[in-house]
Amino acid sequence: MIQDPHKYLAANVVDWWHQSGRKTLPWQINPSKYKTWISEIMLQQTQVATVESYFIRFMQRFPEVTELASSSLDEVLQLWSGLGYYARARNIHRSAHIIVNQYQSELPSDYESLLTLPGIGKSTAGAILSLSGIEPKPILDANVKRVLSRFFGVKGWSGESKVSKQLWDLSAKSLPVDNFQIYTQGIMDLGATVCLPKNPNCSNCPIVSKCYSYLNQLVDEIPRKKLAKKKRTESTYFLMIIFDGKKLFLEKRKPKGIWGGLWSFPQIQLADDPKVWCEQQFTNKILWVDPWEPFKHSFSHFDLYIHPIQIRMDGQFMNTAYKAKTQSFSLNQLDSLGLSAPVKGLVNKLY
Repeated sequence: MIQDPHKYLAANVVDWWHQSGRKTLPWQINPSKYKTWISEIMLQQTQVATVESYFIRFMQRFPEVTELASSSLDEVLQLWSGLGYYARARNIHRSAHIIVNQYQSELPSDYESLLTLPGIGKSTAGAILSLSGIEPKPILDANVKRVLSRFFGVKGWSGESKVSKQLWDLSAKSLPVDNFQIYTQGIMDLGATVCLPKNPNCSNCPIVSKCYSYLNQLVDEIPRKKLAKKKRTESTYFLMIIFDGKKLFLEKRKPKGIWGGLWSFPQIQLADDPKVWCEQQFTNKILWVDPWEPFKHSFSHFDLYIHPIQIRMDGQFMNTAYKAKTQSFSLNQLDSLGLSAPVKGLVNKLY
């Protein structure tokens, strides 16, 4: 009798998790819907090893959704600083307000309500419900896509709508009614620790005997990767303006876009003259200008070449007609601000 491949996958993943799955991640200790939600958002496009320390600090400051909702966005962004993809932090903050005001401070336990919260899509909603043991719902993060693609021989790129639909269908059919909580964690763990993007550990895989890609020597070809586009490059000055020998001038970026809502140095194009720009913005006298070594900061879709320039101004900072929200900060104030990774690195060198 031929065994149903979906049942084979589920049963072997559950058995494997009991023996080899991850059980001591910070969000697995005294688990809750709230912890699962925060961890799943942090883990989007970010490795577990990076997320762990951020998650621990986040939970220490915001152990419940009520504390998160009552905090300022600046405080949330400060704890998120360096984790990247800052729209995730803004969405978490917005969602916390909705949860407190509309759901009596309790993350919803139904799928449709979860999908109405900013930043929560089908896979995150499914993970919250499945990992919390509430209801079996399929998930489809990067690790699960890879396991399903290789096991069932899905040869297309997962970003194509037809392929995505096929993977969602496979995810739903493979999800067991019993042990769905363990299975969900197990298939995520399997993709993260065994069925790796490069050099997968097939000899220790619990489903290798029926894996289409392994049996057909296609492990390196499946899943198909998106055709890489050549990254565009941009260049900018970062103006590190210091008043009175100690006050650092920063501007708050617009809520959306790169580093949205974070405090940053003023940026101008390389064709512009930093001294002229400062003279147009401030009445203070420029004491000296010190160009620093340029460096590259990479985003997923472009590389930004940053040219830092330290500019010392005399006297106190006075409000200007400068359109962005601006302020000067002393050293002891900087730790409470949301700063992007390159800005934080430069601040550490300045002080």
